[in-house]
Amino acid sequence: MSEQKTEYPHEKDFVDEKFDIERSSVNLEEEENSPIPEVAAIVSNKDDPSIPVMTFRYYVMAVVFSLILSFFNQFFWFRTQPMTISTLVIQLLSYPFGKFLAAILPAGRLNPGPFSIKEHVLVALTANCAGGTAYAVDITVIQKVFYGQDFGFLANFLLILCTQMLGYGMAGVLRRYLVYPAAMIWPANLVQVALFNTLHEEESLQAGQWSRFKFFLVATFAMFLYQWIPGFLFPVVSSIAWICWIKPDNLVLAQITGANGLGFGAISLDWNNIVSFLGSPLIIPWWAQVNIGIGFFLIAWVMVPIAYYTNLWEAKKFPILTSALFKDDDPYQRYVG
Repeated sequence: MSEQKTEYPHEKDFVDEKFDIERSSVNLEEEENSPIPEVAAIVSNKDDPSIPVMTFRYYVMAVVFSLILSFFNQFFWFRTQPMTISTLVIQLLSYPFGKFLAAILPAGRLNPGPFSIKEHVLVALTANCAGGTAYAVDITVIQKVFYGQDFGFLANFLLILCTQMLGYGMAGVLRRYLVYPAAMIWPANLVQVALFNTLHEEESLQAGQWSRFKFFLVATFAMFLYQWIPGFLFPVVSSIAWICWIKPDNLVLAQITGANGLGFGAISLDWNNIVSFLGSPLIIPWWAQVNIGIGFFLIAWVMVPIAYYTNLWEAKKFPILTSALFKDDDPYQRYVG
């Protein structure tokens, strides 16, 4: 008599039902993991549907941080050196705030339990979406300030809304190719995921081993102490144009190597300067940094000096590097509104 094998439901491969219509054609298994080791080590492929997400605490923090972030970033966007609040700040501030609400709110619908990682992630995502400066704002401001054109609040609002929705629409179309596949990697997001895990995950540590949260606190405190040096005590280390020391009165040398020139060979010990334009080198992959570095070297330190010193388009009438506007009738005077 042949034995008939009993098949249990839990032995079958779990296939996501995908209530999202767009994802209905994408077959993802529950155990699908990223083939990239760094991603697999940081991003969990498990989900606990019992963890509360859309809670009262989330709505309160999402609205508060979205208002603060959007106002602050837009207000300071018009400065020559804009000051911005990143998602990292919201991640850090929302954690103790969420813990505080979980401790004081009455248990029940307003407080379903401990502040969860899902709530934390959703607060950061909401604030990040609201905190970015819309490029269309520049259009409305430039029209009003430089051209004296004001089409009214409604027209400006619809312009900004249209451009923002266009971007979100393209993101929605491409997410099945750029987000859902496990092989996709977003280096900057890995840092945020690692921070979420550091704040919420319980670790099994050996004797004398530091937890990720302890390491994070020590690194933050050390960075806080160090930042006083380039920020207040010794600002000159923010940009050390040491090549200019060879001949300080040489104009060409100052234009090529100076802090207000092309900065060839300049050294910065200020972390804010290092990460101000291209992001943290600890996040960006090495191949991407090499690609950016080669492109920058060829354009900024080869093509620009050649064009400038050959007087292409009468370039020598102007500084080699400036963000100022100049008058047509007198190129030596800056444009005044």
